[in-house]
Amino acid sequence: MIFDTLKKLFSTAEKQDSTSNKDENKDIALAVTAIMLEIMYIDDKHEISEQQHIIAAITKRFQLEHDEMEILMRDAKVAQHQATDFHQFTSRIQEHYNTEERIEFLQELWSIAMVDGHIDPYEEQLIRRIANLIGVYHGEFIQAKIQAKRQLPPTSPL
Repeated sequence: MIFDTLKKLFSTAEKQDSTSNKDENKDIALAVTAIMLEIMYIDDKHEISEQQHIIAAITKRFQLEHDEMEILMRDAKVAQHQATDFHQFTSRIQEHYNTEERIEFLQELWSIAMVDGHIDPYEEQLIRRIANLIGVYHGEFIQAKIQAKRQLPPTSPL
C-alpha cells in the first residue's frame, strides 16, 4: 500500500516535470524565434532568403516538424509585434542557454543578417544589443560574426 502511494507520487512528479520541460522548451523556442524575426524585420526588408534561413535554423535547433514550425513562427510573430522590449526574450535565453549556446545563437543572428549579402547598420546594432542583453562579451560577439561569415557560401558578396 505504501509502495503504491509512493509510486503514484513519483509518477505525478514525473508528469509535472515533463510538462514543465515542454513549457520551457516552447518558451525558449518562442524567444529565439521572435528575436530572429526582429533581425529580419529591423531593416524594413523582408527577404525570402532571411525567412528561409530562420525556418531552417529553427527547425534544426528545436527539431520541429513542419506543422510545429509553422505554429511557432505564427506565435513568435505575434509575440514579437506585441513586445515592448527584448527583456522577455533575452532573459529566457540567458536563463536557459550556457555561454557557448548563446554565442551559437548570436552566430545564427549574424547568419540571418548576412544571408541577403548585406549587413544593415540596424541589424548590426540590434545584434550588438542582444549580445549585451544575453551576457555575451564583445570578443565573443566579434567571434560569432567571424564564424557566421566563414560559413557563408563562397559566392556571397560579404
